[in-house]
Amino acid sequence: MIARRLPQTSRLRGKGHLDRGAVAVEMALVSPLLVAMIVGIIDFSRIFNAQIQLSQAAREGARVAALGTPGGFVLADVGVRSRAALNNPAFQGNTAIVASDVVDSAGTVLAAGAVCVSAVNFSQVTVAIAYTKIWWGPSNLTQTARMQCAG
Repeated sequence: MIARRLPQTSRLRGKGHLDRGAVAVEMALVSPLLVAMIVGIIDFSRIFNAQIQLSQAAREGARVAALGTPGGFVLADVGVRSRAALNNPAFQGNTAIVASDVVDSAGTVLAAGAVCVSAVNFSQVTVAIAYTKIWWGPSNLTQTARMQCAG
């Protein structure tokens, strides 16, 4: 038969009362940092995903602008195609601002608010949109894409 130790007769009875509640204090100190890290990771992931989608929208607009007049596209088509590529929930129905320019190889604007008419230059499309953040990060996102005209 194994003898049970009773609290009254145990030699170890006074040894654990000093660290009672230490786990609760440690959790109270660590949990705000843990929550901040998790929310930061989620917010950064949303920003990264939104930037990728915005880059895709700018590339789609630049492709349409590069095909330009010879391809049967006008300036309004650039905005329509760019906005159609934006379906990220973080944008929450915000309207994108799409600017299409014809630039030379150095990036100097030759024709603002235009699409390509010949294969000499480049089309440059900039897409900007308001971003709804959770905690931190930018409130506006912008991407620019440039493609050689395909006239």
